[in-house]
Amino acid sequence: MNPDSTLSLLLQLLRGELPPGPLDESTWLSLIQVAGRQTVVGGLYQAAERFPEDFPVSERVLFTLLTEVNKIVNRNLKLGEVEREVLGILRSGGLEPVVMKGSTCAARYPSPELRTGGDIDIYIREADFPRAVELLKTSGIACSPKPDGSMDATLRGCEVELHRRYFDLHVREALLPPVGTPEAELVMLSAHIRKHACGVGVGLRQIIDFALAYKAYPGDYKELHELFRRCGLSRWNALLLSFVKQYIDPAVAVTEPVDPGPLYRIVESGGNFGHFHSKRLETLYDKSPLKRKFHTAKKFLERLPFSFRYAPREIFPLLSQLFCGNL
Repeated sequence: MNPDSTLSLLLQLLRGELPPGPLDESTWLSLIQVAGRQTVVGGLYQAAERFPEDFPVSERVLFTLLTEVNKIVNRNLKLGEVEREVLGILRSGGLEPVVMKGSTCAARYPSPELRTGGDIDIYIREADFPRAVELLKTSGIACSPKPDGSMDATLRGCEVELHRRYFDLHVREALLPPVGTPEAELVMLSAHIRKHACGVGVGLRQIIDFALAYKAYPGDYKELHELFRRCGLSRWNALLLSFVKQYIDPAVAVTEPVDPGPLYRIVESGGNFGHFHSKRLETLYDKSPLKRKFHTAKKFLERLPFSFRYAPREIFPLLSQLFCGNL
């Protein structure tokens, strides 16, 4: 089964649609592999659970799915413990940390424990950033700077990133919504997906995170779209929402539908944050940091036509950060 047809079938199952007939074992194993690359194995497991009796799933497939799901659940338990500990340390110093993505997004899933977790991303106001780093260091958690100005820490095998910027946007602060509001989260999620789509790539999990947050939005969608326009996300959001409607949730209303193909090709080609490009896999086996950075720079340059169309305001800041910070 070729990767594109496997991704199409995976999206169909995630939407709760049954295939035309039972799936053979090799197709299931291909689905599990692609779901792993898109970090949506939990969703595939739930889809398999809903299959009727005349759509049998082999013991081997069920065992493979259960093994992967068990890893996800255990990892999320560990991430939750570390997140609570870090937030406790920061709050004990009088700070007001805000969790970005991660557990906040997972809470909207039907089974939050089945959302594949990654790093723990925490936003700290610029004025409080030095204090936050000091609090962690005092607690025995070493921090190291990253090229984008954030701080990286590791606690019991879990990576924690402290961010001094909440939005991956370069617009006037007056145009941005207050951090901690539903509007801010949606702008943050959309801009974050766009940043990675313009670079090494992005996977389904990030787009599903946005889709669930968008569907749960409690405010006026017309005002929300005006906010997206002011932040320079209008054209991009038309593409993102068109992708959501066609491949994830047909019930989502799209006022300006466009062909979601450009985003679909990015999702299909590299999976979760582009980690599964064939050339990137070859590069990762080579331990040279320079070659890994060269691959990242190459993807940014290859995607310049996409970036000019969907992120024209961000091209110079993105390239500056890439070449000055990473190279």
